Amino acid sequence: LFEGRDLATIRKRSELKEFMKKVQPVFQNPFETFSPLRRVDAYLFDTALNFGVASNRQDAARVVDESLRKVGLSLEEVSKRYPHELSGGQIQRVSVARALISQPKLILADEPVSMVDASLRMEIVNLFRKLRDEQKVSIIYITHDLATAYYVSDRIAIMLRGYIVESGPVEDVLNRPAHPYTQLLKESVPEPAPKERESWAKHIELGTTEVKEYGREGCKFAGRCPQVMDICREVDPPDVLVNQQTVKCYLYTEHAGQAVPAVTK
Repeated sequence: LFEGRDLATIRKRSELKEFMKKVQPVFQNPFETFSPLRRVDAYLFDTALNFGVASNRQDAARVVDESLRKVGLSLEEVSKRYPHELSGGQIQRVSVARALISQPKLILADEPVSMVDASLRMEIVNLFRKLRDEQKVSIIYITHDLATAYYVSDRIAIMLRGYIVESGPVEDVLNRPAHPYTQLLKESVPEPAPKERESWAKHIELGTTEVKEYGREGCKFAGRCPQVMDICREVDPPDVLVNQQTVKCYLYTEHAGQAVPAVTK
């Protein structure tokens, strides 16, 4: 659903165009976003004209420059330049600027910093925070990096094999994770003193093959969970409200007393 409407019901081209104007993507690899054979500014002008944000090329130049300045660039800097003539950080910022031209209500950012050098990651992450706080743009930030997710997000949803196993305010979920998968995911983040952290191997057996886990009945984490119960392997767990978090886990139901370690001595 978006703005109360089921997106599967969109049929008319005009309705699809209006949706695309309100929801814009920022892709993982900035160098695959733009064709190497076409100048970057051509994409920006096309976006402004196609979505009706500008009525002519002169007006489009103003709109494009305004969007670029929001991400720390200008039309003069990118005009007539090809993607390979820009740095990784610059081309990703151009991707964000392109998304902003249509004045969207929502940006879908898919791993926006994974293909950028470590030195540039905070530059992009800070840009998303600025857009959220100053431009009031909502952002769905898709990532495997818990650190940047914590920094950017207000709320977070932890997904496992297509299922949301835990969701809630980002500080609650990452500081006090309730679902076993979230707990182990947090433990997997490298620490300065790794010897002080207990290994997963002390708690769980090697998981079954990925194919079996995707197709299994019940909880998709049952094959690796250190607190698995029989019912976990049989029936999908319900969504349970735990403080301010929503957790898909039997540990917070009447079945909790049946929990047993995954590895017994």
